Amino acid sequence: MKIFALKAPDHAPDVEKIYKSLQGGEGRFGWSYVESADLRQLNERIQQRGWDSLNDDEKDCYQHFLLSVCPGDYVVYVNVPDWGKCTLAKVTGCYEWRYEDDDFNHRFAVDASSLRKFDRDGSEVHPYLSRRLKLPGRKWRVYAEREFRSLLDELERGAKEHRARTPEDYLSYLRKEIDKDLEQIAARVNRTYPGKDLEELIAATLRRVPGVKQVEHMKGRADRGADLEVEIETIPPLVQKLVVQVKSYEGEISDTRAVDDIRRTIDDAHMGLIVSTATSVSNGFQEAMDKLKVEKGKPVELLYGSELARFVLKHMDVW
Repeated sequence: MKIFALKAPDHAPDVEKIYKSLQGGEGRFGWSYVESADLRQLNERIQQRGWDSLNDDEKDCYQHFLLSVCPGDYVVYVNVPDWGKCTLAKVTGCYEWRYEDDDFNHRFAVDASSLRKFDRDGSEVHPYLSRRLKLPGRKWRVYAEREFRSLLDELERGAKEHRARTPEDYLSYLRKEIDKDLEQIAARVNRTYPGKDLEELIAATLRRVPGVKQVEHMKGRADRGADLEVEIETIPPLVQKLVVQVKSYEGEISDTRAVDDIRRTIDDAHMGLIVSTATSVSNGFQEAMDKLKVEKGKPVELLYGSELARFVLKHMDVW
């Protein structure tokens, strides 16, 4: 998927022409004011006879980037239909030429149902993408695919109120960026402590948590269902027991054996915890967790991915 930003023309009637054309399923672009400006023909002439085979008007109209716009790409019209607003559309057809007006004869098909309007300074737009939509020039490639996909998701959810971005929004975006780095740290934890070695790290980390009185490693007693048993002083002198199952995992965790292990041992404890280096959780795994909580009437939580990385970084001296 490529993303192209196309700046609105200077004159309001041309902006209206572009917007109405998008609503009709056709994207249009200017600098196409002479009848001989079909980019396909111009490109062929350049290949055969060189750049200087074009006259000055044809050179002005030679917007070569349009030949690289393909189905599945997106175009974002900046300042369309109004200043500060943007309209995006999904491209469904390659470049076409049809000389009908005095300009805006470069064309390509778009999915009219994909049109979405947004404020480029709105809370739903990542600050980096917002900045990329304010570059000078009449057209440019937007290299912010991840942020753009996030915007598409937000627009599909149909937020009813498009408000200006606030300081809290900036912090929210920063947390999301940091979470992605933390997921990478979780992957490095998995690489450094593979398999059963991960239990040693989790045990050492838990021992540094305030209120933890004892962490017992259940080596040789796997049939008991827990890798670790932890005693936590809640309100002195009250102590509660936490059973912990540790799973070294890459990617999505879907195997529910860890849930079954907790089920076998939580009757003798107050709460359960599954710790994993996985970065996502399958629906089946989450359903098994929810079922266990209802069945046992006790809290059972999952610490994984970015939260696991945050937990280790907070309590362990790894610098």
